[in-house]
Amino acid sequence: MVSSDLVLVTGAGGGTGGVSGIVLDLLLAQEVSVRAMVHLNDHHADELRALGAEVVVGDLTRPADVWSSDEYGAYRRT
Repeated sequence: MVSSDLVLVTGAGGGTGGVSGIVLDLLLAQEVSVRAMVHLNDHHADELRALGAEVVVGDLTRPADVWSSDEYGAYRRT
């Protein structure tokens, strides 16, 4: 399934027991546009950019960060 919708993947910078990296890889393999939310703009963020993801820095527990990550109202809502 190929989609032109933008998908936000949170926790994309990695972490213990996280599945975000797997989800991100699967979406990118299907040519889905991905915006990856990370806590820090570090080497993990650089690696995500190299894979083709757009990277935003934020904290999922802060509604303002999540809101600003969707500056154009682009996310698919299901």
